[in-house]
Amino acid sequence: MFCYLIDYHSSAFSVNFMESKLFNAKPELTSSGISTMNLRLKADNRPPAWLRWLSNDAARGIVADECHAPIGCHFFQNPDNGEWEVSIFVASTEIVGGQMDGKRLPLQLQLNIGHVMGLFDTPPKVFWQSDPISQDDELAQHISFEGTARGHCLWLRVLKESPQGTGPGRLLHAHSGELENLW
Repeated sequence: MFCYLIDYHSSAFSVNFMESKLFNAKPELTSSGISTMNLRLKADNRPPAWLRWLSNDAARGIVADECHAPIGCHFFQNPDNGEWEVSIFVASTEIVGGQMDGKRLPLQLQLNIGHVMGLFDTPPKVFWQSDPISQDDELAQHISFEGTARGHCLWLRVLKESPQGTGPGRLLHAHSGELENLW
């Protein structure tokens, strides 16, 4: 599984590519001592252009305020059937300093389902998973869309929270109120 990030803060959505064999990624310490992941993608692991465009378009369906955390995207192509699996999520924000040091802020996420459905060639199957189905279910709550998009078989999931094992995407410095994007 590979990961890339979508910069939702600009009007032109730029993609920052990152490598994440998510289950084998090694945590690193930032200058503020926070554990994060080093996820830079190698050039040969980038998703195809159609998938980058589609993921950015799907991220536009996330209805959020101007100051939400970065949006991440994991992708994988199943070698057995050629289906693309894509998971999009808003990163968590972790508080640094003060009485709530280390606490992650809850996300408020809304999704324009009609927008995402419109990205498919024909209406996709839509499923809602309300809770994790097992203790090792890293995707937990999410809505998924299965169908054909831009001529490719696609299973697109929009997660309520970042997958387990994904470090915070942003820090909130308690003493200054400054927000710092990590990825």
